[in-house]
Amino acid sequence: MSFTEILALLQYPPIMRGALVLLAAGTFFPLIGVFVIRLNLITLRFAVMHSALLGAAIGLAAGLSPLPVMMGVNVLLILGIAVLGKKVGPNLGHITTFFMVLTIGLAFAVLYRFNVPANDSLGLLWGNVFALTRFDAIVTIGFALFIMVLVLVLFPKLAAVLYDRELAFTAGVPSGLIHTGILFAVGLTITLTMGLIGALLLDAVLILPALIAGVTSRSLRGLFVQAMAFGFLISLVGFVFAIGIDIPASSGVTIVGALVLGFVSLVSHIQRRHA
Repeated sequence: MSFTEILALLQYPPIMRGALVLLAAGTFFPLIGVFVIRLNLITLRFAVMHSALLGAAIGLAAGLSPLPVMMGVNVLLILGIAVLGKKVGPNLGHITTFFMVLTIGLAFAVLYRFNVPANDSLGLLWGNVFALTRFDAIVTIGFALFIMVLVLVLFPKLAAVLYDRELAFTAGVPSGLIHTGILFAVGLTITLTMGLIGALLLDAVLILPALIAGVTSRSLRGLFVQAMAFGFLISLVGFVFAIGIDIPASSGVTIVGALVLGFVSLVSHIQRRHA
């Protein structure tokens, strides 16, 4: 498909809406990915994903819209992790692993027990940015912009917590409150991504840009800025690539993101060897 034909497709509202949502998520959701990487919240990411699947399973089994139920279940999950985290210390690994395993087991039990159609549950994995409603687009873009504003306003305090939570607390920064807020932001971002644009895009718009920026950046501010830049680039190129060869947008963005990460990592490795 030629570039002119791709531009012509953008005249259709579902295509344009999907492109705008993808670019907004790809640009601003990597800010949350920075917190996931820097605070070692990978197991939390899996726990939230599995919890979101549990919420979706409950919603589908009850004949409700999955997204609100996913939100509710994940709010309860984050509250539980935050409360237990205060009792066991800053290392959340065991807690999040417990919830990660428990929620996925419960999710599949609900799917099986209530005969939820496989296509409905698998739809959360594949997603479809072209099936988004105008309200879905407004919610996603609005939340993406909210993340950017939040990081800009709270950057000094966020930087202190990312550097050292205990040191930040002694300096007067409410590190516990900010850390809990970060957990909620991670949970809501993952839930929105899974519920609206699919789990397949989760790593592509959340984790990969932050990982790439971690290789190329030299400061925390640069890490955030470059994560957004790489996220925008990956989303744009991946979208055009997917449309051009007629594959799902989620697949195109994921493939491009993985290739960029591999290329940047290879270049960095070569530079270190010759340094």
